[in-house]
Amino acid sequence: MRKTWILAFLVAFAISVTATAHDAKKGEKVVSGTIAKLDTANHAMTVTDAKGTSWEVQWTDATKVQGGELKEGVPVQLGCTESDSKHWATWIKVSESR
Repeated sequence: MRKTWILAFLVAFAISVTATAHDAKKGEKVVSGTIAKLDTANHAMTVTDAKGTSWEVQWTDATKVQGGELKEGVPVQLGCTESDSKHWATWIKVSESR
């Protein structure tokens, strides 16, 4: 009986971890932070994470933007890949303003 409970706990834990993670593709890095600088004309932005690291990120018309409008000071989470020494967003989730 104890083994059954342990197995049930492990399965529930695995499901909860999987459910909270965005469906990041292989080789994709997930970045969370605040938009520090935004250049919509060139599809580029700088995102500063909680550690103070700045990420220069670009996007294309194919990038999926969810949750609201991109603007400076807004928290975002995004998935990006690296190509040609640049970070390219594959998806962007805009959070509510703080």
